[in-house]
Amino acid sequence: MTEEKNKTYKTEWSFSFENIGDSVSNLLGSLGAAEDAEIKNSVFSELIGDASSAKVTLDLTVGNATIKDLPDSDNLIEAEVSYIGEIEFASKAEEGYKFVRLGQTPPREVLKPIKDALGAFSRRADLHWNIHLTPNIPLDLQINSGITNNVFDLSKLQLDSLKINGGTGKTDLKLPTMGDNYKVSVNCGTGQLDVQVNEGANIDLRVNNGTGATNVNIGENAIIDAHITGGIGKCTINLPAATAARIKATTGLGKVSVPSHFNRIKGGDDFIATSGTWQTPDYDSAEHKVTIRYEGGLGGLSINQ
Repeated sequence: MTEEKNKTYKTEWSFSFENIGDSVSNLLGSLGAAEDAEIKNSVFSELIGDASSAKVTLDLTVGNATIKDLPDSDNLIEAEVSYIGEIEFASKAEEGYKFVRLGQTPPREVLKPIKDALGAFSRRADLHWNIHLTPNIPLDLQINSGITNNVFDLSKLQLDSLKINGGTGKTDLKLPTMGDNYKVSVNCGTGQLDVQVNEGANIDLRVNNGTGATNVNIGENAIIDAHITGGIGKCTINLPAATAARIKATTGLGKVSVPSHFNRIKGGDDFIATSGTWQTPDYDSAEHKVTIRYEGGLGGLSINQ
């Protein structure tokens, strides 16, 4: 692919609030939306208390969303939110387990809160969700996002599980190293997804990306069982030099590219194809290994090592 084509591809899958402002304004005009809807600012927090673990659900609607750890605090969550409409913050404790939800209040009228949020969105991109979570107890974390630009640095958290349901927007995700295996499920709609897996992590990873590029960077000595499906957009996986890996891939119109030292154990002799199974010579005997199943549509798969 030429340098010019590469530039075009990157631009095609880029996302910014400013670039879609005109489209949103046109939509609002057709809906009769309130572009002068009031933007509110609120702060929320909840103590860990007697909880030894917690379920946290975050429903993020519109704006820039940042999630990271909360050091040196007795709180389970601290959040500062700039939003339209009404926010619900609820918690419940039950036998050493705590449930917390932060998100938009379920609307009585479906269209009005959406129109108001998009009205503020088209006027200025200053809606945001700044959320800090405790690293001191294990969390079952679910993140549901709408039209958001996401930076989720979860690298210092304790996760029992993670589920992300994305709408429209770019997502940067950093995952922690845990003593035990944990499950991560990421379902994206439109927008680029960048995943950073820490050194030594043990993860059962499921990624379903609709439209946009997917990039996964895996640290050394990680144990990864990944199943990645893609609709439109290239998937790139970067592996450390000494990683033992097996790749089983099928694509529609895209190609599969693997390093030349991978042995093809299913398929033909070429190293650029639309389907096949490849693995490093040491895969069967390795203690730490990466196993990837990839099912792509219009985008290809590139393995770098």
